[in-house]
Amino acid sequence: MPRLPRLLWGAVVTVALATAPAAAVAAPPPASTAGRAFDAAAPLLRCIVGLGRGVDPQALLAAVHGVGGRVVSVEAALGLLVVDLPGGAAGPAAAVVRRQSGVERLSPDRSLRATSLGFAPSTQPGAMPNVTRITGAQALWRAGYTGSGVDVALLDSGVAPVPSLSDPAKVVVGPDLSFESQDPDLRYLDTFGHGTHMGSIIAGRETPVTSGGQYAADSGDFVGMAPDARLVSVKLADHDGAVDVSQVIAGIDWVVQNRTTNGMNIRVLNLSYGTQSPQSWQSDPLSWAAEVAWHKGIVVVASVGNDGSDGGLSNPAYNPWILAVGASDTNGTDDRGDDEVAAYSARSGSGWRSRGPDLVAPGDKIVAAGVPGSNIYITYPEAHVGNGFLRGSGTSQATAVVSGGVALLLQQRPWMTPDQVKDLLKRSATRLPDETWASQGSGELDLAKAMATVPSGLVIPSLPWGNGSGSLESARNGFHVTMDGIDLTGEQDIMTQAWNSSLLGALALGLTAWGADGVFNGAQWVGGGFVADTTSWAGKTWSGKTWSGKTWTGKTWSGKTWTGKTWTSAVWTGKTWTTASWPSLTTSTNLSVSLWSSVSWR
Repeated sequence: MPRLPRLLWGAVVTVALATAPAAAVAAPPPASTAGRAFDAAAPLLRCIVGLGRGVDPQALLAAVHGVGGRVVSVEAALGLLVVDLPGGAAGPAAAVVRRQSGVERLSPDRSLRATSLGFAPSTQPGAMPNVTRITGAQALWRAGYTGSGVDVALLDSGVAPVPSLSDPAKVVVGPDLSFESQDPDLRYLDTFGHGTHMGSIIAGRETPVTSGGQYAADSGDFVGMAPDARLVSVKLADHDGAVDVSQVIAGIDWVVQNRTTNGMNIRVLNLSYGTQSPQSWQSDPLSWAAEVAWHKGIVVVASVGNDGSDGGLSNPAYNPWILAVGASDTNGTDDRGDDEVAAYSARSGSGWRSRGPDLVAPGDKIVAAGVPGSNIYITYPEAHVGNGFLRGSGTSQATAVVSGGVALLLQQRPWMTPDQVKDLLKRSATRLPDETWASQGSGELDLAKAMATVPSGLVIPSLPWGNGSGSLESARNGFHVTMDGIDLTGEQDIMTQAWNSSLLGALALGLTAWGADGVFNGAQWVGGGFVADTTSWAGKTWSGKTWSGKTWTGKTWSGKTWTGKTWTSAVWTGKTWTTASWPSLTTSTNLSVSLWSSVSWR
């Protein structure tokens, strides 16, 4: 008999069964031995037999059959035998089996409910059961407001069909405007890992739709801020977070034009992205795109950035119209008295950058969905928590928390305008005692107070409108996507089309920046028109077909390139951008921090 190594399996030490072939183990003993001296009428109950050194397969099987039992399966890799015995684990038949050589234990088989989180929320201050309780989201749930009927546009790196986002009605697949759109294995899907993390914070839910009270009582499954809201995913970034400002503007314009198309109800836009534009918020084209969305009835929630006290808020959060969110650290308690603004969360600057955040929300060490095989998941193994979750910090996470909270409030009072929502959140925020206005704005998100606060009547901020007539290159502020060592610079978009900010700003305001055939700024960005594109058209929700054949465990994209020269029937033009494969590199190696506003993963 070979010596058998001991294995740690779950929380139980077992021994691998490396003995005779399964066919030999399962061979029945002579019929004359079956059922002797045991009650034939006793019910057969399922039992698990753990095996160790010295097991005699033939003797063990003879014992099982001899007491009137039967072998269900041999789990050799786990060192287990699954059997049915008269009377189960507590009967005399089980006592006979326990006495056999090599049997280490015998226990009843039980129906177990898988623990979805794989960790105790109490051990992770940033776990969503804690965040939803502290922010007051659970109070809204118990009152019947779970985000149902509200769509949240997520402009990020796409989403992946992880458990908390796999409900067929959870995600509307919008267009893929990223550099990976040419690869059918990567199109629409989150290879970077950032968008899925944000989406799960906003509206993740591992369980079927239930009551708000049930969500609030469930600490074993993942439940995001607005568990019954729907996400509209517009993929912008590729596997290393690379994206050009022209792509972000195109994505915002698409959301605004399609906010009510095919039954959608986009009321919130989450943008965990920002640059440090050197031009004013009124002229910057990215800032103007976000402002247009606001004027058209969408609450734009933007991260202030992770530059701390250096330089003011990121673009477009520095636009005073939209809702600018910083990050707070709860220090692991429900007491707001010890909460503080995270050191990395951007503060107000000087001059026309003197605007501070509107409010802050928990953003430190937030535990939400990860994408196994994605860039972030592979790069930061120390951030792995439980069953496929990641722990991350940044104003990105805080922004997602607020976006989900806004969805709850808009279900409660769907008539509110973006200005009323912003006013309500600021008036109901809780001031942090040891923080300045420059760092916290009106204070920390308090949804329970907001739910009980009467919204103001007509709110008309005394602010001028922007115009977006500034420079696209200035909006990039030194971040450039690169192909074959050539940076995309100047007043041209990713299709190398000339960029006229004044003209495109006017088209955006007039809701005509995108053509019905998928043309943006004179070039076709998506193929064949949305109507013919049954995968990416936003009226199509997840049915399983979009994601069939997609494997997440262990799959990586860090070396993925594509050599196609077309962007869905539109040829790349321009002498520096006509050929090459894309790893979509950028001239900055710090994109996940500087642009996508997640300062750390640990």
